[in-house]
Amino acid sequence: MERQEGYGPVPAKTEGRGRRDAAAPRRGVPSEQLFEGGRELIIFHDGCEYVLRLTRQNKLILTK
Repeated sequence: MERQEGYGPVPAKTEGRGRRDAAAPRRGVPSEQLFEGGRELIIFHDGCEYVLRLTRQNKLILTK
C-alpha cells in the first residue's frame, strides 16, 4: 500500500472499483446549477445520504 502525504495509506485499486482513470476528463458544474436557487442539496452515494450546504458566507459544507 503506497502512502499519500497527510492522508494515510492509499488502498490498492481493485478491478472495477476505485478511482477513475487519471486521464479521464473532469466535469465542471456551476454551483448555481446544482443548488437551483436553494441552499441545500442532497447527494446519494454508495447507499449513504450527504448534504451539501451553501453558507451565508458563500462557502460549501458537505456533511454525512
